[in-house]
Amino acid sequence: MKRERRRRDPRVKVYGFTRRQWQFLYILVGNWLFSLVFFIAAKLMWQWSPAEWSTPGDKLALVMKCAGFAILPGILGICIVAAQRLNPNLMVGRMAKPNSSLDINTRFILNTFEQFTGFFIAISLVALYSPQADAKALPILTALFLIGRLLFWYGYHKNPYLRAFGFGLTFYPSVAVYIWYVFFMLIGLRIPLF
Repeated sequence: MKRERRRRDPRVKVYGFTRRQWQFLYILVGNWLFSLVFFIAAKLMWQWSPAEWSTPGDKLALVMKCAGFAILPGILGICIVAAQRLNPNLMVGRMAKPNSSLDINTRFILNTFEQFTGFFIAISLVALYSPQADAKALPILTALFLIGRLLFWYGYHKNPYLRAFGFGLTFYPSVAVYIWYVFFMLIGLRIPLF
């Protein structure tokens, strides 16, 4: 009985981590594995290369196309929040009721634009410093970003674990691109994306 109670206590550490920390680590590793498997599967199954890739303008055009798709959840969120603000049941004075769908959607929009900033710079780096063979990394990273944002939004309303997984799908691929870029800039090591 005492042992069972210790196992369920979230403060009890197993290998130096609490139960809540282990849950975070599972989601973190799940993010990395899902992103890696998705990236490799898309790389192997999808045969595509941009028609033009010789000038910075060509590269910027692909970045902007991908960015236009990636920001769609944020734009959709703004439209939904604009409509929800007309509902007096979701407001307290001039503020959204705490933890109402309006409040959650407003926080989702803020987080989406924060994540989009890092994502936009990451895909710009990939475009500027990659050969044409690596160009298809941009649409694949965009697809991961979109999947992550939709899971994050759904999870914000329904399940915190989906929210965390969705957050990771938008954040960790961008972090991987920054690590790729740092290796290239500091030591000249070009890790091929494809």
